[in-house]
Amino acid sequence: MTLSVQFQTMLAMAAAGIWIGMAIDTYGRFVHERRKWYWLHFINDTIFWLLQALIVFYVLLHVNHANLRLYVFIALLCGFSMYKALFQTSYKKVLEVLITLISNLYRFFVRLLFALIIYPVKWVISIIFALGLLAGRWVWALVRIVLKIIFLPVNWLFSLILRFIPKQTWYNLKGNWLKKAGILISLKNTVKNWFRKKEK
Repeated sequence: MTLSVQFQTMLAMAAAGIWIGMAIDTYGRFVHERRKWYWLHFINDTIFWLLQALIVFYVLLHVNHANLRLYVFIALLCGFSMYKALFQTSYKKVLEVLITLISNLYRFFVRLLFALIIYPVKWVISIIFALGLLAGRWVWALVRIVLKIIFLPVNWLFSLILRFIPKQTWYNLKGNWLKKAGILISLKNTVKNWFRKKEK
C-alpha cells in the first residue's frame, strides 16, 4: 500500500468518524425516551450501528479495498474526537434550525393544502348538499300541488255523489262496513288465540 493511499485512507476514516458523530447526534435528537419500548429501541440501535458499519466499510472498500490497519481505527477515532471537540455544538444548532425549518414548511404546505383543496371541496359539497335539499323540498311541494290538482275533481265528484245518496242509505253502508270490520277484528283475535293455545 503506497503512502498516498494510506493518507487518503486516514482522511477518509477521519471524515467517517465525523460522519458517525453527526449520525449519533441526529439519531439521538429523534429518539428521546429510552426507558419505554426497550426492545424497539434495541432494534433501532442495532439497525443504526449496522448501517454505520456498512457506510464505513463501503468508504474503506473504495479507498484501500477494505484493508484493515491499526491507523484506520485511529483515524476513525480521531475524526470522531474532532467532531466532538470542534463541530458538535455548531452541528446541533444547525440541526435544530433545519428541523424547525422543515417543520414550518410542512405545516405551511399542510395549511396551504387545506386552504386550496380541502376547505373548497368541503364548501362545494356543502353547497351541493344544501341545493339538493332545497331542490327536494321544491319538488315535493310541486308534487303535492300536482296531486291536489289531480284529486280536486275526484273530491268534487265524490262530494257530488254523496249529495245524491240518501242519508239513511249512507248510514246503512257505514253500519255494514263497521259490522264487517268488527267481524274481521274478531276473526283476527280468534286466530291469535288459537295460535297462542297451540304454542302452550
